[in-house]
Amino acid sequence: MKRSFVLAAVLAVSAVVASQTAPSGGPLQLKASVAFPGVKGAFDHFAADVKGNRLFLAAEENKSVEIFDLKTGKHLHSVPGFDAPHAIVYVPENNTLLVTDSGPEDGPEGYIRVVSLDSNKIRDSIKVLAAADSAGYDADTHLMYADTGGLEAKMNYTVIAVIDVRQAKKVNEIKIDSGRVEAIQFEHSGSRMFANFRTKAEVGVFEKKDYKLLTTWPVPGAAENVPMALDEGNHRLFVVTRKPGKFFAFDTETGKVVATLPAVSRADDMAYDAQRKQIYVSGGDGFVGVYAQKDPDHYEQVGHVPSGPGAKISVFVPELNRLYVAATAEGANPAKILIYDIK
Repeated sequence: MKRSFVLAAVLAVSAVVASQTAPSGGPLQLKASVAFPGVKGAFDHFAADVKGNRLFLAAEENKSVEIFDLKTGKHLHSVPGFDAPHAIVYVPENNTLLVTDSGPEDGPEGYIRVVSLDSNKIRDSIKVLAAADSAGYDADTHLMYADTGGLEAKMNYTVIAVIDVRQAKKVNEIKIDSGRVEAIQFEHSGSRMFANFRTKAEVGVFEKKDYKLLTTWPVPGAAENVPMALDEGNHRLFVVTRKPGKFFAFDTETGKVVATLPAVSRADDMAYDAQRKQIYVSGGDGFVGVYAQKDPDHYEQVGHVPSGPGAKISVFVPELNRLYVAATAEGANPAKILIYDIK
């Protein structure tokens, strides 16, 4: 009896280990799939605190921010009290999170919620326009740029609220002639800011110092440009659209498209891996697309890796050589954090 029990236990452990380390194909190796029951609905964006070993996830429809152990994926805490959280910026100087929150449905206001990670509670709220959603963070200036207003707030323009993250204070606003803005990226050697004008199928190019719109670049033959990533060293900007799912590489010196490839569907997050010269795109169709940069003008899709239901949210953590993907609960199957090692 004991021998049978031990054998069964060994087989069970072996099955778990195998499920966590089985090859997923291409350059991504699934290291762990960690379930966290009780959290329902769609997710929005991640943020990571590498030194503090924490991973943060906006559980949009659960109205919470979930906190995990970055190395193991173990669920640590849940922060309630949101209406609809979306983008997250971690502020190490005061151990806080700044989280965009759309506000109540059909309400007049949205918020940037300030979360104390000492208490894991919302400690303050910065009022902005309704439908606060995506955001970008410029580490050089400690400024967060949050997309607010737009079509979801029944407005035909968007206002980017500029937030000083250390003071948790709104310091400026940028009015944008687009019903939705997504995925803001920043040059560090240069002085420009890029943003997807989602409802116009354009990329907006701004001067960071005075927020002047310098030019727009059309995204040809596609619509709903959502995620974006920047390879500043090679002067390349990457954009993925949803209608259809398509990958674009722009030359940031000319604004011209130098390459296009098919992409995963319903993409929401994308990252450029400068060390391996790869791009990772997570799609709501349950796959992660991986692209190899052969040179600045030539790209090849080298991976179409299964993820999970609604798994459009991801974050690349270069310090750990890992990609984290959030898969939503489906039926009796709970939500999961998928942790991929990158070859």
